[in-house]
Amino acid sequence: MIAIYINPESLTKAQYDQISAKLAAAGPLPPGLKHHSCFGEDGKLMVFDVWQSQGEWDAAWERLSPLFAEVGVSGANPAVMPVVDLIQP
Repeated sequence: MIAIYINPESLTKAQYDQISAKLAAAGPLPPGLKHHSCFGEDGKLMVFDVWQSQGEWDAAWERLSPLFAEVGVSGANPAVMPVVDLIQP
């Protein structure tokens, strides 16, 4: 499993909602998403995901990356790290 951390220069709730709507309209993401969260203060939101594999994440990012650009989000460069432990109550 891998962890994905995206901390763009600026991300508002409105931009996040636009990305989510565009993504939903394009159909389901590739399989493999284990966790998704968006957190922080409006204007400085961040994203944390856990994906089953690098290949599944790569397929998802291929679809997601252009959406960040479409809504004017810059600096959305994902940090990809191995997951050591994931606790799901």
